[in-house]
Amino acid sequence: MKDNTVRSLERGLAVLQCFDLDTEELSLSQIAEHLSLAPSTALRLASALTALGFLEKSRAKTYSLGNKVYLLGAVAQKHFKLRRIILPVMESLRNATHEAVSLYALVDGYRVCYEHVESLLSMRCVVRVGDRFPLWAGAAGKCLLAFADKQLVEEQIAKARPITATTILDREKFLAELMQIRDSEEAISHGEREEGVISVAIPIFSARNQVDYALSLAAPASRLGEETLREVLLRTKEAARAISRQLYT
Repeated sequence: MKDNTVRSLERGLAVLQCFDLDTEELSLSQIAEHLSLAPSTALRLASALTALGFLEKSRAKTYSLGNKVYLLGAVAQKHFKLRRIILPVMESLRNATHEAVSLYALVDGYRVCYEHVESLLSMRCVVRVGDRFPLWAGAAGKCLLAFADKQLVEEQIAKARPITATTILDREKFLAELMQIRDSEEAISHGEREEGVISVAIPIFSARNQVDYALSLAAPASRLGEETLREVLLRTKEAARAISRQLYT
């Protein structure tokens, strides 16, 4: 049995994780329902987090993230070694291709955007830092999943649902694609998550030869013909290798 202090800490952190880019405010009942907690437990946790400045309570009795979270985020961003290394490389890739570039990591069964630089062109693919997407659709998701353990792969295949007409739902076809990604160390998506968008992704290998991140470039299909797509893949692969060298050597 876990120590009560550790359990309370885990629950408190779980409350904070109820908030994301699309969820700015939550009522006490919503927090309790989201975490399957008794209302009294949710109230105790929310009150403690509010007293510490990690949550704020409005007059309407809804909760939002407090100033302490903002300050911790600012500190983390300033001292985040990964960001200092990857951002110049990502900006260089974006400047060379004019297209949007994102870095994704596998977090709790999703691919989460850790960093993003916008396209220089007017028609662009919109992604925000902190956005999370399924692993079973899109180049970056497949890229991360191709190097993940078999249990996670099977779990994701079981979860797969059609998002667009080109989302891969056939198990054998999906597994064959993951094998191809492992062999070529590159992934391509033709509108699997968003219609009319082509994305590419390259794994970033750690010193232990594990894949911690995937570097992705996305653009409207009208701008990525066959020749341009190959050039973009090569440039993205060079950028991913540059990030790997700087992070792990």
